[in-house]
Amino acid sequence: MSLPKRVKRFVVVYDICMVDNSYSEIRSSAKRRAQIMRILYDYGVRTQLSVFEVELKGKEYFEVSKRLEEVIRKETDRVFIYPLDERSSKSIVRIGQEAEILGDLFI
Repeated sequence: MSLPKRVKRFVVVYDICMVDNSYSEIRSSAKRRAQIMRILYDYGVRTQLSVFEVELKGKEYFEVSKRLEEVIRKETDRVFIYPLDERSSKSIVRIGQEAEILGDLFI
């Protein structure tokens, strides 16, 4: 992983899975999902149920990655962090309800 030198925008997508439908598994997956949401709200805004747009600078990229890795169950869960360069950020097309504003972009 290379360190972002200035503030960069990323799209973070996650999928928290259950291995069965037991009460303890439902509670466990809900807890992980809530922890991930709390982490990501520290850095950005929620754009869909399991999608956040975040702005990270310097070591925050590694911080977020580490925090997320500590929460997920690696055997079942997934987190993807997609970088958005300035050109891509300005080209985002949003259709439907606009949720929140991150920087100068509507989300």
